Amino acid sequence: MPGEPLSPSTCVAIDLGASSWRVFLAWQEEVGLRLEEIYREANSPVERAGGLFWDIDKIFRGIKRVLKQFARKGLSLSSIGIDSWSVDYGLLDEVGDLLEAPRCYRDPRNRGRLEKLAARMELDVLFKRTGVMAEDITTLCQLLAAKEETPAILERAATLLFIPDLLRYWLCGQYATDFTLATTSQLYNLEQRSWDKELLVRLGLPSKMLPRVLGAGTMLGTLGPEVQAETGLGAVSVMTGASHDTAAAFQAASAPEDCAILSSGTWSILGVNLSQPLPSARIDPRRFGYEGNPDGSVRLIHNVPGMWLLERCRTEWKRVGIDCAYTTLIDEAARSTDYAARIDPEWPGFTFHENMLDSIRIFMRETAQQEPRQPGEFTRAILLGLAESYAKALDELRALTNKQLARLVVLGGGAQNELLNEFTASRAHVVVSRGAIEAAILGNVQNQLLAIRGVKERSAASP
Repeated sequence: MPGEPLSPSTCVAIDLGASSWRVFLAWQEEVGLRLEEIYREANSPVERAGGLFWDIDKIFRGIKRVLKQFARKGLSLSSIGIDSWSVDYGLLDEVGDLLEAPRCYRDPRNRGRLEKLAARMELDVLFKRTGVMAEDITTLCQLLAAKEETPAILERAATLLFIPDLLRYWLCGQYATDFTLATTSQLYNLEQRSWDKELLVRLGLPSKMLPRVLGAGTMLGTLGPEVQAETGLGAVSVMTGASHDTAAAFQAASAPEDCAILSSGTWSILGVNLSQPLPSARIDPRRFGYEGNPDGSVRLIHNVPGMWLLERCRTEWKRVGIDCAYTTLIDEAARSTDYAARIDPEWPGFTFHENMLDSIRIFMRETAQQEPRQPGEFTRAILLGLAESYAKALDELRALTNKQLARLVVLGGGAQNELLNEFTASRAHVVVSRGAIEAAILGNVQNQLLAIRGVKERSAASP
């Protein structure tokens, strides 16, 4: 941890991912913004009776434990910001108690939900209202699954909060979400900039539980009395802003206009920033969708499983004692030049799977390709498949936006995968540039600093 004195604007940035969550300190120095990772813990969904859940209580206990360490060190903190993946949510009852642990988007009950939704409403109509890419895992599809599978819980729900919202509520006692999360849910009318309550009524879902939507750089509240007492901290501000990790990462990229951006982590989110949506008739909702940026603009994105595919293979190899270090796997994949088979990362069998290695073997059999035998061949098949997916999506984005998109900025942990970058550059005919590995953290901090500046300006303007 940095020594005293710290900057007056020393931020705590909490970044939740589907494989780990981290806590960073960020503060201003003469040379610019400095980040220091303070804590990291593995994160994965937990199988319980009835589904696949996130252990949100464990995460919150961990956050408080880290905050307590800051208090013991005597650190002066200005604010706390949280970002995470989108779509998953928790439901609270009338007194603010969590009715059920948040389910993971990969919960088996979500399988096939999109087709059931499409039978009730044309996907083109739904896309025109919400702008969201049509997938089984959207918040809307998950709520329809809840209505069918756990109706008693849904009936008792008074408030819906996405993952960062829920943790902020526990920290400061305030209900709210922000634009970057709301726009991923398939519940928000992007054109009207409000919750699409008419859509929910049409589908028989309650709309009363939807929280207020805040803009970028907003102070939601301060640590509540119980959290202050437990951690030893004072009334530290809790901020909203780029609560969706992809929105935070894209903001931090600061990429030129004629440039595509790839957030490469558990998911691969490839897209371009736009000042406003394109005519909806030009877009296939099964291929593309919009998500909101902190400044109110949008990004047109294609969303596919990313390094999570390899992560699941690593988990299964580890169980049987196979060396699954990333460096080993990438080196083996680079040497497996005689193996040319590749997966399609968008194949439905990869989203809801029991064993990733078996799923890859099944895919190869169904597509009449040679099954991989060694970890290096599995890894190469995944990387080649991702590069092919990126190339196809880039060609479609070029046609939709009339942009050359000759450069691709890769953000996140996947930016370090030089073999994947090489495959992508060759297949997609782009110059690949490595962006910030901790892009989501940077965007998180940028929005906290924006909120701090706004508070100071309002205070200065007050009589």
